[in-house]
Amino acid sequence: MSAAPGCGARWLAFGWGLAEATFFFVVPDVLSSRLVLRDPKAGFAACLWSLAGALLGGGGLFILGRNPATADVLLRAFDLIPGIQPALMAEARSGLEQSGASALFAGFIGGIPYKLYAVQAAGTGMGLPMFLAASAAARLSRFLLSTTLAWGIGRLWLHKLAPAALLRVHAAGWCAFYAVYFWRMGL
Repeated sequence: MSAAPGCGARWLAFGWGLAEATFFFVVPDVLSSRLVLRDPKAGFAACLWSLAGALLGGGGLFILGRNPATADVLLRAFDLIPGIQPALMAEARSGLEQSGASALFAGFIGGIPYKLYAVQAAGTGMGLPMFLAASAAARLSRFLLSTTLAWGIGRLWLHKLAPAALLRVHAAGWCAFYAVYFWRMGL
């Protein structure tokens, strides 16, 4: 994959953000952290494009979640996604009921998928503008945090690696992350 900040990387980041917000289980931070290692401008731009896709997907799920029957169907479908179980769905719902929009920040720290908040937020009485504002802040914070972390690690420790070796280290880091995440989620 080229790290050039071209149109393809932007649309890939947008699509990845949309997919992860709705049905995919690999975070778009994988892309932005890869891009930032070769081209910081492309990596940080990918954060913004991923955010745009995530807001579109999250907003769509929010709207669909206004209908309790549709929300139930979506939650049952989400149960088929790796790393999601009913306990996480209940935790997202409880967080929304107790903390409102700030639950979205706790979700990214605790590893609760955004899509679980998106489909349940309307059912807790939250309005779409509040949900989108909180989503933008929480999602962008996480995207920037992971991308900045990758940029810093790259500059401090990986800057002398050949591109192929850099890609292998990046892939190994994300494989380790997901191994720990799925182990923690009981898979």
